[in-house]
Amino acid sequence: MPVILFTSIFIIFISGVSFSCTKEPLFGELTVCGKIDGTTFAPLEIKDSFSIDKDKIFAVVEVSGAKTGDTWKFVWTNEDTEEIIAESTGKFSESRWGYVEGYLSNCLTQSDDSDIIGEPGNYRVDFYYNEQLIKSAYFIIEVPSTKIIGVILSRRIDESGQPLDVTKNFYPDDAIYAMVGLNYQIDGETVGIKWYKGESELIGEEEFNIDKNNYIPGYITFKIVNDQLWPIGSYKIEVYHNGVLEDSFYFNIVKKDIPDVTFNDNNIYKTEKFNFSISYPDGWDYKEEESDRGLEVIFRPVLLPEGVNVTININVLRKGYYPSRKEYYNFSKRVLEEAIDLTNNIEIKTEESTIEINGINYDKISYHYLLDSGKSWYIDFVFLNENDLLYLPVKISDVYYKEFSDRLFDFMLQSLSVE
Repeated sequence: MPVILFTSIFIIFISGVSFSCTKEPLFGELTVCGKIDGTTFAPLEIKDSFSIDKDKIFAVVEVSGAKTGDTWKFVWTNEDTEEIIAESTGKFSESRWGYVEGYLSNCLTQSDDSDIIGEPGNYRVDFYYNEQLIKSAYFIIEVPSTKIIGVILSRRIDESGQPLDVTKNFYPDDAIYAMVGLNYQIDGETVGIKWYKGESELIGEEEFNIDKNNYIPGYITFKIVNDQLWPIGSYKIEVYHNGVLEDSFYFNIVKKDIPDVTFNDNNIYKTEKFNFSISYPDGWDYKEEESDRGLEVIFRPVLLPEGVNVTININVLRKGYYPSRKEYYNFSKRVLEEAIDLTNNIEIKTEESTIEINGINYDKISYHYLLDSGKSWYIDFVFLNENDLLYLPVKISDVYYKEFSDRLFDFMLQSLSVE
């Protein structure tokens, strides 16, 4: 961490001016303290060790018999690096003449852009009179300990790690970030969390080892995970510092209200080139792309909340680009593997069936798979071969939106018209 620059101030107390005879200057001990008397400027809270967040450190010396035109100087040095961090100089008085008596004080303060008075370590302050070193005093800025100052729970974080959606109520398919606030991060210390269903059912735990000092308040972010969708209920997070329980925090998993799908706006996608039309729901839009293979139309919600994991695709494949009926399963599996990485699946279930819609028979292949991350997905392929074209509606949804997407897909298939 770079050395922090300090601003310095000084206070002098002139008790009187003498005109009678020459005096020899006398100086008391140079004292480091945390406070001075507001009237006499005498040292108070005398000590040689200060916390890193101390806002002021004073050096005080008692002066007698110094001439008002003489100069003084205080030099503050980090003894570990031999770097001068602050220096102040001046005359005892610019406007009066004679001799001074009282306390001369100099103050080391935090810089405007820092929350600490100095890097932890050993320091020295030197007092000079007319450029001659008179006294030195020594003190320590202590190495602080990490303190947990709170926990923020959020659904999302930005690129810099700041929370974007702070809440204590989460949905079953939400990501959950626990951001543990620290005053400082100190090398060698650890911060950990455990998360529970209710008060005692341990779900998971994680520990973070701090490997460098950072004297700016900030967060350590943990992503709390479950091996499946979060069940509805109350949860607890325990926060540990160096293996010792510091505090507990609570959050809830609540049911997400999913609006029923509606088709009141009579939205219809139609293409004469590929001889079909289909209804799509209110608040949805589509994107289409044509190629030598045929046509792909992707329907997605635009008015539903962010994170709605439902997509409906209508693919139309020209002759020569679609499989025979006995190859439908292998074809759908290849399409699925191209779109989604299935290498880490822990379970895949497949179901083949024939469905009748408006007197037309469709072949249907459904997949249900569970990723290692706990995310469960459902994919339905529906095949209809008509007019030397293969019509292939596809529905993709996560488990949370399965019922919603099933109702939507059924309605769209009911409206599908192939000429």
